[in-house]
This record gives sequence, structure tokens and C-alpha cells, in this order.
Amino acid sequence: MADQTPAPEIIEQNGQKLALVATIKTAATNREFQRNVQLVQQQRTAAVELKNRVDQALTQGEKSALQQRLDETVKSLDSNNALMTKTYGFSLLRNYVISFVKTRLYTPLTDEEFEKLPAEDKAKPEAIKTVEGKVYLYIASIEGIAANDIFRQNVQLVQVQRNRLVQIKQALERNPPAADKAKLDEEFKKSEETLKKNNDEMVKLYGFSLVRNYLLEVEEAQLYTALTEEEIKKVGEAAPAALPADAPVPAIAETKADAPAKKAPVAEKK
Repeated sequence: MADQTPAPEIIEQNGQKLALVATIKTAATNREFQRNVQLVQQQRTAAVELKNRVDQALTQGEKSALQQRLDETVKSLDSNNALMTKTYGFSLLRNYVISFVKTRLYTPLTDEEFEKLPAEDKAKPEAIKTVEGKVYLYIASIEGIAANDIFRQNVQLVQVQRNRLVQIKQALERNPPAADKAKLDEEFKKSEETLKKNNDEMVKLYGFSLVRNYLLEVEEAQLYTALTEEEIKKVGEAAPAALPADAPVPAIAETKADAPAKKAPVAEKK
């Protein structure tokens, strides 16, 4: 009797059922996956643009030349998309949700900052990372899907709050009427207080501050695809394509053409 194929992991998000198709481990594999997704998306955009140019060509010679380029682009795209499906369970024909499971946070160091580090820290490979000639210091590891979601929400929130503060400051520099200036002054004061409070909490929770730049390195992610009603009924017939940590990545071809907490988002200004 044949072994029964295990059913894929199913989650529900915003009323939509999603099936796990791949677990992408290691920072290198996640970087390659993101690069490959961008490449096939760029190829698809190029194919659409070429198709439009073929349709709008004024001469047969121009049309033939563009059609040849379109055929080559589509052939390469189909090949790469098939490779992505085989490796990750990813296809341009489906919609996906990616959940971050583990992220390491680094900040770039100046030469002076690096020299001030203790010798033992400089010798730790897990503490220091060099990317394209720039030295980065390990700050924190964010583990778990919920924790990663909250971290990204918090980063986005303080960035929005900072942008709003800049807008208010620019409005004040334009010398508005007295009544407007009073309102803007009050909003600026409250916004500044809220931003400082939230930024301080981000430093406390993650070692993250708006005054520095950061490198987010995804070490593990899970890829889910939305299921149709028919697929939901057949869900027991397929297994998730879990990608092991040492799985080879495909060689995708390019065409020549207010109180922050670890379990709650930081506060929005009231």
C-alpha cells in the first residue's frame, strides 16, 4: 500500500486560506530567492512592454525584430519560471505571501567605530559582518513570525512619524498665519514627544534607532500561496515543498534586454 502524501500546512489570513509551499533557510538562500523573484518579475514586465511595441510597430521589419526579441524573452521567462516552481514552489501565475521567521539586524560601522570595538568582538564572526567592503555590527536577532511582523510594523510606524515631523517643520518654515502656526507648533511638539518615546523604545527592544542605518538579513522565511476553493477541497493530496537549509538555488538567467512592547506595535500619536 502506497504511503499517504502528507497535507500541506494551511493557515488563514484575512479570510483567505494559504498553503505553505516552501521554507527558505539561510541568509544566502533568501537573498538568492529575492533576487530570482525580482528577475522573473522584470522579465515579465519586459515581455509585456515588448508585446505592446510589437502591436504598435509601424513597419514589418520593425515588427519582426521586436517579435524575435519578444519570443526570446518569453522563452527565457518560461524556463526561469519553471525553475522557480521546481525549486521553491513559486510561479508568476500565482499570488504569494511571505512570512519572515528569523531576521538578523546589523548596523554599518565607521572606521572609528570599528577601531573602538573590543578585540574579542572583532574576532567573533557572528558579531561582525562585511558586505561589499562595509563592516556591519550584529545588533539583534528577531525570531518568530509574529515578532518579525511587529518589528516591521514598528519600523514603518516610526518612519511615518518622522516623515510627518519633517512635513510639519517645513510648513512652519513657510511662516504660516498666526492661527495656523499655533496649531502646527502644538502638533510638532506632540509629534516630537511621541517619536522620541517610540524611538527610545525601539532602541530598548531591538537596538534600532532612526539615527542609524541598518541591514536586515533574513535567515528563514516561509512562502505561502493563496488557495482556490477547488484547491482547498483537494488540500490533502499535496505536500508542501519544504526547502532544506542546504538546498541548491537555481541559476536564474537574465535576459539581455504609544507604549511599545515586544508583543504590540509602538504607539501612534493620538
